[in-house]
Amino acid sequence: MVDPALSGALKDASAVNDKGWDTYGDIEHRISWPKAVNGGDTALVDDCMDTSNSGSFETSTGNKTTVGTARLHVQGNLIRSADGNWLVAQNYFLKDEPC
Repeated sequence: MVDPALSGALKDASAVNDKGWDTYGDIEHRISWPKAVNGGDTALVDDCMDTSNSGSFETSTGNKTTVGTARLHVQGNLIRSADGNWLVAQNYFLKDEPC
């Protein structure tokens, strides 16, 4: 990851930790590319995630505090680094677009 996605992920992880929570479960991904990369150095990816078997829980009690959903529509902007690896630069939820 690179900023701004990296800073956002670290901030979210810190907030969960500060509440005394941790995460559980698995997320299933259904990734597609709505636009061809065509050899470029940027890409848009689409993910219809199934987060229904994951969430967060209180570490002190083990009680679940959140549970995910079956169809969470997310898109991300990726950039190709100098070494050829793809890095997430930005991600966002598409709340009003079904997947």
